Amino acid sequence: MDIPVECFDHIPILRVLESVGTCETTALFCTECNKQLSESKTEC
Repeated sequence: MDIPVECFDHIPILRVLESVGTCETTALFCTECNKQLSESKTEC
């Protein structure tokens, strides 16, 4: 995971980007700058 320099002291959070039926698409976001820190992934 490539974290921007301004994000090193901040906690990443997992956000649900989309929910369809029993599948969720999630990604990590920085709590400070709100940038997406990981690629989105879908789990069913």
